[in-house]
Amino acid sequence: MQPYRLFTAVAGAFLSAASFWMSLPLIAVTLRAGGLNNAWVGLMCGLPWLGLLVMSPAIPKIIPHLGLQRTVLTGILTSIVVFTGFALSRSVAMWGVLLFLQGVTLALRWAAMDSWIAGAVPDHSHGRLVGLYEMVASLSMAAGPAFLAVAGLSSRGFSACAATAAMAAILILAAGREPPMPAAAREHMRPWRMMLLERGAFIAIFVVGFTESSNMTLLPVVALRLGVAPRAAAFLVAVIQAGVAGGAAAFALLGDWFGRLTLLFGLGLLAGLAPLVLPMFIGRLGCWPVLLGWGLAQGSLFTLGMVLLGARFRGPAFAPAVAVAMAVYTAGGIFGPPCIGGLLAAAGPYGLTYGLAGLSFIALSVASCFEVLRPRGVLLQRDTTGRPA
Repeated sequence: MQPYRLFTAVAGAFLSAASFWMSLPLIAVTLRAGGLNNAWVGLMCGLPWLGLLVMSPAIPKIIPHLGLQRTVLTGILTSIVVFTGFALSRSVAMWGVLLFLQGVTLALRWAAMDSWIAGAVPDHSHGRLVGLYEMVASLSMAAGPAFLAVAGLSSRGFSACAATAAMAAILILAAGREPPMPAAAREHMRPWRMMLLERGAFIAIFVVGFTESSNMTLLPVVALRLGVAPRAAAFLVAVIQAGVAGGAAAFALLGDWFGRLTLLFGLGLLAGLAPLVLPMFIGRLGCWPVLLGWGLAQGSLFTLGMVLLGARFRGPAFAPAVAVAMAVYTAGGIFGPPCIGGLLAAAGPYGLTYGLAGLSFIALSVASCFEVLRPRGVLLQRDTTGRPA
C-alpha cells in the first residue's frame, strides 16, 4: 500500500475510534441525568463490551466475505445509525439495544482495521509502523473525550459522534481496497492453554480493560457528583487516555532497560497508588499529573502484556494469542462498569477510585507471582502441513 493510502487509512481509523470513545462518557452522563442510579448506569455501559465479545467469534467468517475495507465501513456506517438513535430516543430499552449494537460495530472496526494495517506495512519496518499505529489508536481514546468536552454533554454530542464517524468513513473509502490477505495458518493451541502459559500477561490486559472501561463511563459521573464542571468532567478522561498513549510510547523507549518482573510489579504499584491519591486532588490543578501517571501505568501495562505474548508465541502462533488478548481485554470492559457502578451505589463516589486501586494491587500482585513461577520457552505454531512455522 502506498504511504499516502496507509496514512489515510490510519487517519480514518483514528476518527472512527475517537467517535466510539467520545460517546462513552456522554452515554453515562445522559443515563444518570435521566434518573438511572449508578448501578444501572454501570450495567448499561457494560453492554457495548458484551456486544463486542459476542461478535468476536464471527469476525473470521465475516472478513473473507466482505473484505477488510468493507468490514470496517460496515462497522462505521452502522455506528452512525446507532449514534442517531441515541440522539433521537430516550427509551432505556432502546438504548440497551443500541449499546449492544455499538459493541458489534466496534468488533467489526477493531478486528478488520488492525488486520488491514498489519498486512499493509512492509516487513522491514513492520514493528515500528504497527507500534505507531497502536499509539495513534491510544491517542484516539484521549481525543474522543476531548472532542466531547468541546461539543458539550448534551444530545448534540451524539450528533458530533455521528459526524466524526462520517468523516472516518470518507477517509476509509479514499484509502482504497486492502492488499490480498495471506492464507491463515491453522490454530492448534486452545485459548485456555495460552492463558495458562502467560497468566501474568493476560491478568495485566484484563485489569487495563476493566480500568479503562470504568474510567471512560463512570469517572465523569463521579466528577460531577464531586462538583466538577461538566466540560471539565469529560476532560478528565481525556487526560487519563493521553497518559495511556504516553505509557505505550514510554514503554517502547524504556522497556528494554528493565526486567519483565520489575516492570509488572512497578507498573502495578503505580496503577494502584494513583487512584488512591486522586480523591485528594480531584477538581484541583494537582489532579492532572495524578491522572497522567495513572494513564501511563495503564498504557505501559497493556504494552507489557502484548510484549510478553510476543516473546512466548512466535510466528503464526502470535495471531491467535492476540485474538485471546482482545477477548480478555473485552471481558474486563464488560465487568468493569457494572462492578464499579455497584461500588458507587454502595460506597459513594469514592467507590470508583478505591475499587480500581484494590483491583490493581490484588490482581497485579497475583500476576507477579505467576510471572515468577511461569514456565520458560518459546512456542511456535505449526502450519497446515504440520511442519514447524
